[in-house]
Formats: sequence, structure tokens, C-alpha cells
Amino acid sequence: MDELTISVTIADRPYRLTIKRSEEEIVRKAADEINKNIKHYSDNYAFNDRQDLLAMVALEKTSG
Repeated sequence: MDELTISVTIADRPYRLTIKRSEEEIVRKAADEINKNIKHYSDNYAFNDRQDLLAMVALEKTSG
């Protein structure tokens, strides 16, 4: 299999992932979308820590 190791940052935390080379664009776009949604929540709602923001993004994506 043609695999690639990449690093993406979500909520200011880096993650190293080994993925199929053909999935790189999808994974990077997903990380960008998550970060965009985290920024939206942090700009518009009070929160105690980043975990609260991640939970809100997860809830939004699974309920919508």
C-alpha cells in the first residue's frame, strides 16, 4: 500500500497520521474544517478549555 505520514494540527495540537497517499487532501481539508469550526465557537461562545470547543464541533457534525 502507498502510505504517507503527515502531521495535522487540530486545536493547536499536532497529530501525526499514517494515511493512504490518496487520502491526504481529504484529511488536510477535514483538519482545516475542524479548526474553522473551533474558531467560530471560540469567537462566539464562552468556553473553559479547548475540549469544550471540540465537543461542540463534534456535536454539530454528528447532529447535522
